[in-house]
Amino acid sequence: MENIVPNDYHFAASRQKKISDLIEKNHSVKLSDLRHLFDVSEATIRRDLATLEDKNILTRTYGGAIANLMVSEDLSNEQRAIKNVEEKLKIGKAACKLISEEQTVFIDSGTTAIQLASVLPKNMNCNYVTNCRGVANELYRRGIMSFYLIGGSYLEVNDSFVGTLALDSIRTLSFDISFLCVSAVDLQRQQISLGSDDYSQIQREVIAVSRKSFVLADHSKFRASAFLSTATFNQIDGIITSDIIGEEMIEALSKIEINCIYT
Repeated sequence: MENIVPNDYHFAASRQKKISDLIEKNHSVKLSDLRHLFDVSEATIRRDLATLEDKNILTRTYGGAIANLMVSEDLSNEQRAIKNVEEKLKIGKAACKLISEEQTVFIDSGTTAIQLASVLPKNMNCNYVTNCRGVANELYRRGIMSFYLIGGSYLEVNDSFVGTLALDSIRTLSFDISFLCVSAVDLQRQQISLGSDDYSQIQREVIAVSRKSFVLADHSKFRASAFLSTATFNQIDGIITSDIIGEEMIEALSKIEINCIYT
C-alpha cells in the first residue's frame, strides 16, 4: 500500500490528523475554515469531524467543533482558585439572584461555590448547607451564621467531606435549591461529570433531595470531559455560565433542552 503523503488532504487520514493538531493547539475549529484549508465539501468535513468525535477527540458544535480535554482527577481548590476568578465571581452573583428568602440552600464544594458564598446577601434569612470547609469558612468570615457543615471523610483535593457519614446526612435533608460545581459539562452526552468517584456520589444524593439544582460552570468546563457522570441534563434545572464560552457553544446549547443563564 502506498504511503499517505502528510499534506495531501484528499486523504481522510491526513485531514483528520491535521484537524486533531488544530484542535489540540486552538481548542476549537470552524467548519468554514476547514473547508477553505482542505478545499473539500462541507459534507466531507462533517464526516471527518464525526469520525474524530467517535474517537472522543472533539465534540461537534454548530459550525465546527471543540476539544475534549479529559479530566481523570480534579485539581485542588488551591490550584483552581487562581483560574478564571472574575468569571467565577460573576457566575456566583448570577446564582444569588435565584435564591429567595427563607430557603434552604445547598452550596457545593469548589472555587466557584466559594465565590458564590462571598457575595450572598446577608438579609435573606436562609439556611445554608455545605460539605465544603472553604464555603463554611467564607460564610463565617462574612458573618453569615445560619449554615450547617456536613461532616464525613475529608477529601483534600476539593476541601470537602464525603463518604458514608456525609451521604447519610444528606439523605435526611431537603433543599429548596442547590448549586453544584463540576469538572466537565459534556454536550455530546448531555451530562455533567466529575473526576472523583467519592464526590460524584455526594452530588447524586444532593440532586435527589433538591427541588431545583443548578450547575455553576466557567467556560473551561465546556472544553473538558471527565470520568464519572453525576447527572444528565434532564436531571438538573439549569447551568449558570459565562458568554466567554463563545458563540458556537451558545448556539449548540440553544439546541439542547437545558436552561442556560449567561453572565
